[in-house]
Amino acid sequence: MERVTIQEASRRLNLSQADIRESIRNGELKAIREPSPTGRRWMVEMPEEGWENGFKSSLRDLAQSMTPWWWSNAQNTGFVHYVQDLGIEEIEPLYLCGLKGDNVWDATDHTPEQRCPECVAIARERDLPHA
Repeated sequence: MERVTIQEASRRLNLSQADIRESIRNGELKAIREPSPTGRRWMVEMPEEGWENGFKSSLRDLAQSMTPWWWSNAQNTGFVHYVQDLGIEEIEPLYLCGLKGDNVWDATDHTPEQRCPECVAIARERDLPHA
């Protein structure tokens, strides 16, 4: 089993370091203290591919019940984009087309013509739900 630092586990699992520590405390992840050049440090046993902590699983379940299409600005102008990821600590959406935002705005009543053509093409290519 591969062991990595909390910082590296955070990067690989796309979770904050606080979430990694919480997952260790509640038994979702295993970790041990190992000697280091400066004393001792926690080393996290990397879980199997596809592992999610409980909070991220609940967010995924919630997201599956919602549309993946969101406005990229508060004015609800331009194209509606497909959210690929919302970031680790704050809502910082990354859309399929590569656009990065600083928040998301509900696009429940948008029309298919308002969708970013690049996001649509990538969603189809990856066989993502895009209805």
